Amino acid sequence: MSDTTSTVMPSTEPIISVQNVSFGYKRNATVLEGVSFDVPQGQSLAILGYNGAGKTTLLHIITGLLRPKTGRAVINANLVPSMRDVFQMNDQSCMAAELTVRENIRFRAMLLGRTLDTEHIDDEPMIRAFQLDDHLDKKVSELSSGLRKRAGLATGLIFNPHVIMLDEPTNAIDPLTRRLMTDLMKQLKAAGRTVLTVTHDLEYCWYVADRAIVLDDKHLARDIMISDFHDYRGFEEAATLGKENRIVDFGLGASRR
Repeated sequence: MSDTTSTVMPSTEPIISVQNVSFGYKRNATVLEGVSFDVPQGQSLAILGYNGAGKTTLLHIITGLLRPKTGRAVINANLVPSMRDVFQMNDQSCMAAELTVRENIRFRAMLLGRTLDTEHIDDEPMIRAFQLDDHLDKKVSELSSGLRKRAGLATGLIFNPHVIMLDEPTNAIDPLTRRLMTDLMKQLKAAGRTVLTVTHDLEYCWYVADRAIVLDDKHLARDIMISDFHDYRGFEEAATLGKENRIVDFGLGASRR
């Protein structure tokens, strides 16, 4: 099996292109309007925005789970031969809860048409790195949220995908899992993997992303390169559109009669 972090040679073509995408779950109500951007091969892109801004919707449009009302989102077939080479993990880790971790890996191998000796995967680098060797024969439903995240990542990345799409990967995880995930994303970025991450975790984004797009009020409000910021505070203000500086009065200071 090829090394998950083997280096990918970059291409001048974008690996993902989103062109004037609009989408709404109801006929007269839109979630996204006129969203356009390209993702170069090997870039780690964070998709940011407040709750309900359309981040996960955008990810589903890119993978073809949703069809846009206008525009299009394409994954470059010259760089990604098959959707089998795209790994997407949502907040539930994309694993069958009543199967063991080992059975989930075996099932994914069958879906991808890959040959993998799942009886002897304990020594796979991805399994060892996420410390899953003692949990391979446990049902996913028996695992903590952090272990489910680790197992979900290992189950997908062990097959060496071209594009990795993660939806809120740092939600409800322990410090060890967060550190392992951060280290993994840094290695994937260094190896030239293309990673799209929907997240509210700006500190995680600061350490693992090359670029961030910010969705707000149905539109792409900001498109920024992380390297353009000298400190985290400047990035945080740009990523939140400065809204975190507002003072909100909840009426708790005044006495009530």
